[in-house]
Amino acid sequence: VQHGEGKANLRPDATTYNTVLHAWSQSSDRNAPVKALGLLEIILRLHEGGDRSANPDVQSFSTVINAFSKSKFPRKARQTRDLLRRMKQLYENGQERMRPNVYVYAAVLNACAYTFGRSEEREEALKIGIETYEELQSSSEIETNHVAYGSFFRVCRRLMDDDYRRDDLISSAFRQCCSDGQLGEYVLRQLRAVPELYVSLLQAYIIDGEVLYQDLPSSWKCNVKDRKRRKGEAQFGRRKNIRS
Repeated sequence: VQHGEGKANLRPDATTYNTVLHAWSQSSDRNAPVKALGLLEIILRLHEGGDRSANPDVQSFSTVINAFSKSKFPRKARQTRDLLRRMKQLYENGQERMRPNVYVYAAVLNACAYTFGRSEEREEALKIGIETYEELQSSSEIETNHVAYGSFFRVCRRLMDDDYRRDDLISSAFRQCCSDGQLGEYVLRQLRAVPELYVSLLQAYIIDGEVLYQDLPSSWKCNVKDRKRRKGEAQFGRRKNIRS
């Protein structure tokens, strides 16, 4: 992104840079995450050099994290974790616009969940996923939402070979999720992928092999902010079944 001599009025701003970052995050180019990261580094250097129009924010970082999350880039769990750490450091150093939010944490969790490759890489992604979830849960500034809970369930079910440990972690997170009123469609979808645990946790609400979302306690769902659900309650509210 460049501006020519005598065209100061065309100087790119934060919106311009974030738009280009978003384009890279949606690109099918296998190198798109690296290119997005390269642009982010340029923006950060410009900002540090005194260019006030280059003003990176949480969206800038989260877009790059999402680019890696969706990719097949090796060690992407580590890369996204490092970007999150960098964000936190900038925020702690006084850059309020860098304050991480729950969706950044969820994107890191998704990068972990969709890690492929050798067992060592998967084990590292699992470790990062658990640490990221625990860090989010311990935050006094960020509340874990249904997206983050669902993403953590995905991490556990995709990366854990130890069924007992997997079920223990998911069960504990499920109880906290219900306590927080964050039991949304995405969470249930991830839970359904572990059928025995799904039945065990929801057996009191299973009738003829089915769970009706509307029959689950309202206190489990009261804080879910889901645009899809608000747009079409027919998905669950009008007696749509969640089969076990």
